[in-house]
Amino acid sequence: MHLARVDIHAVRNIASARLQMPPGTSLITGDNGSGKTSLLEAVWLLGTGSSFRSNRMLPVIRYGEDAATVHGEVIHADGYRTSLGVSRERSGGVQIKVGGEAVRTTSALAEVLPVQLINPDSVELVTGPPVRRRRFLDWGTFHVERSFLESWKSYRRGLEQRNALLRRASAASSAELDAWETRLNRDAHLIDAQRRASVTALQPLVDEALEELGGPDQIALRYLPGWDADAPSLADVLASQRDSDRTQGFTRSGPQRAELKLTAGGRAAAEALSRGQQKILACALLVAQGRWLAAATSKQGIYLVDDLPAELDRDHRARLGSILATLPAQVLVTAVQRDLVMAGLESATALAMFHVEHGRISAG
Repeated sequence: MHLARVDIHAVRNIASARLQMPPGTSLITGDNGSGKTSLLEAVWLLGTGSSFRSNRMLPVIRYGEDAATVHGEVIHADGYRTSLGVSRERSGGVQIKVGGEAVRTTSALAEVLPVQLINPDSVELVTGPPVRRRRFLDWGTFHVERSFLESWKSYRRGLEQRNALLRRASAASSAELDAWETRLNRDAHLIDAQRRASVTALQPLVDEALEELGGPDQIALRYLPGWDADAPSLADVLASQRDSDRTQGFTRSGPQRAELKLTAGGRAAAEALSRGQQKILACALLVAQGRWLAAATSKQGIYLVDDLPAELDRDHRARLGSILATLPAQVLVTAVQRDLVMAGLESATALAMFHVEHGRISAG
């Protein structure tokens, strides 16, 4: 599958653009501030409904416009085509369409267009808070395990209900809490089993990617469920923590507190590795995700690679470029000058070229 066409309107300095996107690797060049990253941001918006550059959408919407809008068409491996559309309005409204039909959740976009990002912030997969690694782990689990999303949604609804009961303090009956904790226990153990399977699948792929990238060795992925693993069940933990959770006003244990630990030689990778090694590990994790996605499903994701020269030295750029050029995925790479990233990318079967200048995008 690949994103064959993308239409962009009012995304930062891109007033209007239509691109025909080939499968495989595309190199996007242009000066700093020309709109290269905005192009990637538009594709990210199409696959996630959000921005990777800002938690707020107002900076994304071009000045003087009412909404930032992106439409696209995905061609699947069997030739079937799916249209996608996202509009984020200045007033706060959100319009999402998949296959011409309005949908309410961004997960419908993600299911059709799995996007991953390699940029200067990717190192936070290693150095950042646990939520970054949970999102990474859940991205792959969502795409590979079809029941994962429903289990997670069910768990979140149950969690909201238990937290509401906790805030009612003595007004909440034990029977009510028992009922919601039983539901949370059921969903949590399903989520836990699927996440553990994901970690098991990813470990050898991470090892393989690290070897190809010339990265650090003795890297281990270890999953912690978010509650005392020695307890008989999460239900037992929640029951024992009711009083203290009432004091805090929220549920302190469960898969929402899970952690994917990354270690190097038994030490925390964020402490044991140099900054350069941390960047290589982050790239290996994302490469492993894409390979797992392709091996376990019929999907081929899309990688958005922004400002690669700032991330890695020449040798490691060449190594990553060679991997990206041969991944079972569509790859969009930005650079100020093509010479900075061509090492490795030249092995791509067909390399498409785009140039961005003052928000205007041209092929070739």
